Amino acid sequence: MKPLQLARQHFFFQISIGIIFVFYLFVPLKAIGQNNSSLKKSEPIYQNPFDLASGGASLTRATQEGVMFSNPSLPAFGEGHFRWIFLRSTFSVAEGTIKTGADLLKSTSSAGSTSSLINNAASDLFKYPNYIGLSNAAGVITSEFGIAGFAANKLFTNGKRFGTVGVPQLVVQDNGFAGVATTMSTAFGDHLAIGIGPKYIYNAEVNTTLSVNDVLNPSTASTKLSNALLTGNALATDIGFTLQQRTKNFDIRLAGVVADVGNTTFNSGLPPWLQTYNAGLGFAVHDFTNALHCAVDYRDITNVYNEDLPKKIYMGCKALITRIFGVGFGYLQGWPSYGFVLNLFLFRLEAGVYTRDIANQSGLVGQKVYFVSLGFEL
Repeated sequence: MKPLQLARQHFFFQISIGIIFVFYLFVPLKAIGQNNSSLKKSEPIYQNPFDLASGGASLTRATQEGVMFSNPSLPAFGEGHFRWIFLRSTFSVAEGTIKTGADLLKSTSSAGSTSSLINNAASDLFKYPNYIGLSNAAGVITSEFGIAGFAANKLFTNGKRFGTVGVPQLVVQDNGFAGVATTMSTAFGDHLAIGIGPKYIYNAEVNTTLSVNDVLNPSTASTKLSNALLTGNALATDIGFTLQQRTKNFDIRLAGVVADVGNTTFNSGLPPWLQTYNAGLGFAVHDFTNALHCAVDYRDITNVYNEDLPKKIYMGCKALITRIFGVGFGYLQGWPSYGFVLNLFLFRLEAGVYTRDIANQSGLVGQKVYFVSLGFEL
């Protein structure tokens, strides 16, 4: 294809993305009630593990597949047309879950009856807050278009000595979702990029409580959890822009993202994912092979989810050495986080630890979460 034809096609692609971007900015939003009972809240539905280890500030510079979910304008900035083919699987487990598992192994190794094993397991469920997370993503990204399949599940349990009726209760929250994410992005010169990120999402939520008797009777607990399950699907859209100023060894970026434009409304009784306004500021000091990225994100500026301020702040730094090894540290929703990445091109390992809040008010009760991620990129 001749260079003039390529330039013409790129120009019309820029115009198309610009029109879509402006349409989503100014079209009247759907007027639905602000039901903020969704388990999702203001955090992204998916984040790259190394970004999480680095404080989760990914609006201005996300790692690999993270651009599909953090800011749809990011792929337009970078080297070359082709970005990555990727596959990533991440497993997360809380400190309390590790203790629960260790106690169960001890109970199993002893000559205990089935009933005693159930009693020991129930005791640990009420004793330790538990969390298990699993996420997967695979796809391809270029500078103008990306598509990825993704799936994630987050299970949290927390025993309360005095529940809503004054007796012990086990809070059970499980959020699983899967779908297909796309991005369309374009750059206007070297200073501005805009992007649209439509997604198809299947969502499932369980948000209920179990009594001690429920936990001791697995069939009763299973029935109650099944009755509490809500499922639905929806189309979600994010729009974003990124402004940047670059020199040979220093970049600075300002980004804005409107997530869940018009509210993501599911075709069932599931609470909607509310539209949020998010902003980020970041800079990078670099040479040809090494870089230091630091950034801060402020999510849900209009506070539609009524979260404490620390839960909406993400900040941290990533130090990348020869594009093979990196370390990250940050402040993720009010708690420290840190981790590393080892990128051997056909094999990528990411691991780290962060803390999530158990209480509604941030900073009171933290739960350490350890995670490891395996994958590859081409």
